[in-house]
Amino acid sequence: MFFRRVVPELDSHISRAMPTSPSVRSIALVATVTVLCDVLAPLALPVAAQSSAPDGGRSSPVADSAAMARAAYGRAIAAYRKKDIATARTEMARAAAAWPTQQAYLENSLGLAALAHDTVDVARWLDRLAGLGIGRGAPDDSSFRRLAGAPVYEAALQRLKAATAPVPRSHVRLTLADTLLYPEGVAFDSRTARWFVGSVRQRRIVVVERDGTAHDFVRPAADGIGGVFGMAVDEARRTLWVATTSLARMQDFAVTDSGRVGVYGYDIDTGRLRRHVWAPRDSSVSHTFGDVAVAPNGDVYASDSQAPWIFRLAAGGDSLERFATHPLFRSLQGMAVTPDGATMYVADYSHGLMRLDLRSRSVTPLRVPPNVTLLGVDGLYLHRGALIGVQNGVAPARIARFCLDADGGGVRRLETIDRNPALADEPTLGVVVGDSLFYVATSQWDKFDDAGARVAGSALRPATVLGVALDDKTACHPERAVGESRDLL
Repeated sequence: MFFRRVVPELDSHISRAMPTSPSVRSIALVATVTVLCDVLAPLALPVAAQSSAPDGGRSSPVADSAAMARAAYGRAIAAYRKKDIATARTEMARAAAAWPTQQAYLENSLGLAALAHDTVDVARWLDRLAGLGIGRGAPDDSSFRRLAGAPVYEAALQRLKAATAPVPRSHVRLTLADTLLYPEGVAFDSRTARWFVGSVRQRRIVVVERDGTAHDFVRPAADGIGGVFGMAVDEARRTLWVATTSLARMQDFAVTDSGRVGVYGYDIDTGRLRRHVWAPRDSSVSHTFGDVAVAPNGDVYASDSQAPWIFRLAAGGDSLERFATHPLFRSLQGMAVTPDGATMYVADYSHGLMRLDLRSRSVTPLRVPPNVTLLGVDGLYLHRGALIGVQNGVAPARIARFCLDADGGGVRRLETIDRNPALADEPTLGVVVGDSLFYVATSQWDKFDDAGARVAGSALRPATVLGVALDDKTACHPERAVGESRDLL
């Protein structure tokens, strides 16, 4: 979950904040109009094409749209600072038109409409949010209280509440009592029925045995490992692969650790470290390895959420190579490799879902209908031809099924599988086991600051992994009934 909010974006006059994880999430959804001047400066920065990209550094229409949106957003901020609400509204609306599924722009437009007492426009933005199934409603402040009772406003507000209501289909599968574990990823070995839970803070991996007993699989900081992020099991080669990043939030951090990212591979049966490879240090750019994926041929991939690269450790290789980049790579997160090893689906927190051809290394954004947002996806998994995403960069967070077109190049529809805020306050990464997804529900990112200090007044929770059923014979079919789901087995 680290380094996703690379450019904190304004919220819409809402004093209740989303979890402000460490992360510099590109799609950030926190702040308020009242503190606007403090948070908007970074937002005018465009998304630059990467000169080292395989496509020669050419830009992308999607990246260009995002850049136009950020530029309009910056102008909206400047107008707001001058108390020019009319211009701020116009520019924010332009940002939303250029990037229509970005929740921050929609909610900012909503807040500015409320400041202008424009009830009809407030209702319009509420309906835009409801159509995407995201949004936090209207806060209890004077701008919105002034609208209370207006039929058009109340009706739109109810539509949004219905579209974002909890969908609590998940159940607790694992609980570890250690409230300081600070988990990010979870993995499962089907041969031994053992679970692995990684700790960002404690630099360790806990294994939960078949009988429920838990103990260290990797001791804290063993063999120099940093914070433990994504994990993946290569069952064919009996290896647990781990993405690791050294960061100030981990215990015993030293300044000399800065910039270290790598992958560790452990014998899953004995716990012995088989291989560990650190990426070459580069003082010109920061790095964070947030997730890891294994291809059928044994190649290991790591996503860098700060630098625009997917790295590869080739099967049998001894070094990490910069494998693929693209103008749309801004805050890379989860990866899912197809069973034939030809394609990887990639989640970028700021720019959505993409398809990477592992042979040509070409990248293509997925086609998407206007009522679906692909932003804010953290963990990404394949299940029966659909993509399953832990979408924690929208509010409220949810587990989503993205139904793909026949050619796999576009999303036809989105189905909310799970939205369980009572149990999952900070969902991050997961693992598909059979016909269920199991995911970390209490990652604790917003309970600590970037230096690793506990946030005053924060309530820590035991490390919890939830499970939700995915198997549904009618899944991804238009006739599927809303709310229909099979219980977790």
